[in-house]
Amino acid sequence: MSEQLQNLVKYDSEFSESKFKSKVENEFVKIKLSIVTGKTERIQHFVSDDVYKKIVAKVEEDIKNNRIQMYDELNVFEVTITNIEELDDRFKITVNVHSKALTYYLNRQTRKFLSGNNSYRIDAFSTLVFEKLKQHEMLGFARRCPYCAATLDINNNGICNFCGNTFPLENYDWVITQMDI
Repeated sequence: MSEQLQNLVKYDSEFSESKFKSKVENEFVKIKLSIVTGKTERIQHFVSDDVYKKIVAKVEEDIKNNRIQMYDELNVFEVTITNIEELDDRFKITVNVHSKALTYYLNRQTRKFLSGNNSYRIDAFSTLVFEKLKQHEMLGFARRCPYCAATLDINNNGICNFCGNTFPLENYDWVITQMDI
């Protein structure tokens, strides 16, 4: 185990490399799906404001250009942790995600093929940076909305079903602070 990983485990005894990689894979797929569907609010709780703005801008650009970005047959082949960095108040983990997908654009109205590759999957390599506060608050078993105290399912979409506010994970868990869009 690297020194950086040992220091991380000192602050976050529940950290597991395999669970973290699974989280990365899951969130990567959710982000790609949010770009396809345009339902970006479903990923807002586990990305930073800057990353969220980039994703929304991508979707808005596609709408303006009357197209839909598609990621058919998306598979994540490997998640590799390339760096763990300890800062004064947080940890940063940089990961590379190796994925394959049919990546192409459809016309928004007609759903006809515009450009890209819809016949064979293309390898893609993405870099993501996750950050977590050292003095993070524990989520606990029952997660409550900080606005109305209703029970939340943050794995679903991070939006309170009762009051409609987004539950930000930045004070509790790993958040994506940089990503190739």
